[in-house]
Amino acid sequence: MPTDTRLLYILADLAYITKLVPSKKAHEFVLSDFRQINGEFLDENTLIQKNLAKLFSKLEAGSYKLILPDFLFTSTIVNIELDNEEAVKEHLKSKLLPELGINDADFYLDTTVLSNYKGSFKVQLTALEKSVVAPLTEALKDHKDVKIDGISPLSWTTKSIISLEPSVAILQMGNHLFLAEHYIGVDQCYSVDVAEAENFTETVKTLKGVESSLQTVYLLTNSLVDDAIKDKLKETLPVQQLADLASEGGNMPSYVRQIIEAGAKTYSIPEFLLPQFTLDKDYEVKADKKDNNETEDLSNLVKPAVVGEAVLPAPLEVKAEEIAASVESLDEEDEEEAEDKVEEIKEVKETKKADDVELEEVKAWPDFPTAKVEAKQEVKMPELEKEKDIDFSQFANLALDPSVFSKNKSVANSQLAKDGKGEMKITDLPEKTVIKNHNDGASVSKMILIGLLSFVITIALGAGLAFTYVKWTATSSNTKPVVEVQPSVTPVATTTPTLTPEIVKADYTILVVNATTKAGYAGTIVAKVKEGGFDNVSAKNAKGIYEPGDYLLVQEDNAINQALLKELEKATSLTLTLKADIATEDSSSKSSAVIVLGQ
Repeated sequence: MPTDTRLLYILADLAYITKLVPSKKAHEFVLSDFRQINGEFLDENTLIQKNLAKLFSKLEAGSYKLILPDFLFTSTIVNIELDNEEAVKEHLKSKLLPELGINDADFYLDTTVLSNYKGSFKVQLTALEKSVVAPLTEALKDHKDVKIDGISPLSWTTKSIISLEPSVAILQMGNHLFLAEHYIGVDQCYSVDVAEAENFTETVKTLKGVESSLQTVYLLTNSLVDDAIKDKLKETLPVQQLADLASEGGNMPSYVRQIIEAGAKTYSIPEFLLPQFTLDKDYEVKADKKDNNETEDLSNLVKPAVVGEAVLPAPLEVKAEEIAASVESLDEEDEEEAEDKVEEIKEVKETKKADDVELEEVKAWPDFPTAKVEAKQEVKMPELEKEKDIDFSQFANLALDPSVFSKNKSVANSQLAKDGKGEMKITDLPEKTVIKNHNDGASVSKMILIGLLSFVITIALGAGLAFTYVKWTATSSNTKPVVEVQPSVTPVATTTPTLTPEIVKADYTILVVNATTKAGYAGTIVAKVKEGGFDNVSAKNAKGIYEPGDYLLVQEDNAINQALLKELEKATSLTLTLKADIATEDSSSKSSAVIVLGQ
């Protein structure tokens, strides 16, 4: 027989202290007592002990079921393909949980097999780090009349009011909205401020793109959130408001009442598999975590790559102090280099916008120095022959003595002749006939006349030859020799092409994360990557913050990942920028590479 139920809700900015009594209907409860305590009870992801102590001082003695926000827990569904349930339990114990760093010493843990279809097991994994609620244990030491029967996540407690069909529920508690994907279990839990309600419309669209079986979006919110979400989702999914908005002006919001009453009902029905963690009173916070007030971030829990499944990690929160520290760590040279790269990319975008220049390709362009080779070739000037001494004997009186053309008088009286063997020989010429003078006057006069005439002819001929020689030498001295210069050849620097390594697509696990507001964008890209030959592909919402653009996150920038980038660009028709920063989206390194959709 159901008895009275006390529920204690501790949220970031307020706490609800409730008491519910059973009604006449089975598993139905009515809210009989309610108090709202405003205050700051959470410091990021850790409970604040001194404020909890003040809260417990206002509680009546008795047992309470504690309900905390979803973001303090890890709630996800993993798919495991094994032969039987015992093998699944062994796999969780020996492989999956150790790889995630989850152990019984530091975590409250609940694992439940939700379904089994042809050897594919859906396993609900819910975990809560003990250090997160350790301040609760300390605060209870001074209030021994207050007992906590169990600790559960908020979205799980509404299972009794949410349909068992695949759906999305959005709850409003205080100044926050809580979203979760429901089916048999609970998955994809998120939280935003009420003022950012429209952000959840894009989250729902992304979930619908990845999980097409989603049927309805259920709301337990006020009318302002209702209007903001319904209008944006009317073409994506049906939206059903479960709260009575007509009684919104009462002392207690109707959506809060229904969430609390649904919680009491869920606790009373074991079939809802509600995780309940009992406080470990012997647990002590480790020194390093106690001093730094830090907890391990399990929001990056990644499922095994199974078609049709996806995990959307919580949005990344970046502190202003961290950004300032990162900026200060840059030296001036890095800043100048970064600014030069930005200017270079902007210039390429402006000048080659029509050609759709791939920015990655531009970044990867190396700064090759221009090869300038000066070919110096000595040109030898031909040596001019020295002027020979002029032999003026050639201008002697040819008529008197033809032998002036010969320097050897013995040769002058000889001639060249060929013997029978064809060799040139010098043979003596016949002696000249001697003309004897007769002593008569006519002959003497005739000889004088002939001699005078010969002298005149010789002088004239010599003067003409001398004039011709002088003119010829003057012309020769003014004529410059023609020198043929061979043109210099500038060698062209050549680069040896690098071979692109081949990749085996079956060996890669690709994760696609959506950092845009496009509905179903990640699911579309997943389909393209699979068509490109990659079998292990899944999708999520991005948790990082990125500049506009599409990125490929890998472990390191090397030739293999450059080849992978080209294959993924070919498959998706995207321009991807390679970054060695996969830990931002996949800290457990389950994926080979992560495609970030940022534009």
